[in-house]
Amino acid sequence: MKPMIYAALIASIAMSSASRSLAEVGVTDACQDEADELQDEIDKNEDDYTVESRRKAKNHLLAAKTNRLNPAKCRGNILDARKELQEGKREKRKEDRD
Repeated sequence: MKPMIYAALIASIAMSSASRSLAEVGVTDACQDEADELQDEIDKNEDDYTVESRRKAKNHLLAAKTNRLNPAKCRGNILDARKELQEGKREKRKEDRD
């Protein structure tokens, strides 16, 4: 009887670890998708940002890609990239606004 209890205990521990790992993968994948989208936005609208802000933002996005297994750090890197872009946003010329 004791071996069955040990086997059940081990199985329950393994299942709980697996479900947490799968949940983190989903969060990390969402973060990676957001990093890809922001990278595309930078490339598409590069005239809207200064060269320096694009460079810094891309460095933060590269760090986000390397933090694939740490969703909190990945998200922090994306927020830092957005902050750099916001600080380096160029004003639209008058003819662009009209």
